Amino acid sequence: MDLALKGRVAEFGNSLAFSRGMKTKILIIDDLKEILLTMSRYFTIHGFEVDCASEKEEAEALIGANTYSVVITDLHLTPVRSNEGLEIVRLLYHESPETKIIMLTAFESEEVEKEASRYGITAFFRKPVSLPVLRQAVEGSLGRSI
Repeated sequence: MDLALKGRVAEFGNSLAFSRGMKTKILIIDDLKEILLTMSRYFTIHGFEVDCASEKEEAEALIGANTYSVVITDLHLTPVRSNEGLEIVRLLYHESPETKIIMLTAFESEEVEKEASRYGITAFFRKPVSLPVLRQAVEGSLGRSI
């Protein structure tokens, strides 16, 4: 244990108390800036550390450089309606299998939902979804209740 952590452990009483005080890191991926801003503010207010990406390449770079407890991704990240979100799910499945994944979409797609489930997504929501419901899914995926 490094000296900085030892000092924090002494301040909090034990390492378990210190780890509980750390913020959970999440990544939100959506092509709509308004959604990113709203969700980022909401989850930050509720104690999460939030990164955001609006494009697949940006999300991939963040995933490569960080460890996330939860990733919330939209299915479609371009107007063409290609399934970039599903590509991100596949990447996480192989590169970061411990990361919990929540997928959002405005379009009904049973076959995509089935494929995403094969890659271990935690939840699949159709937009619009309320922020408290989304937060409940995030907390539940982490084994916590709100």
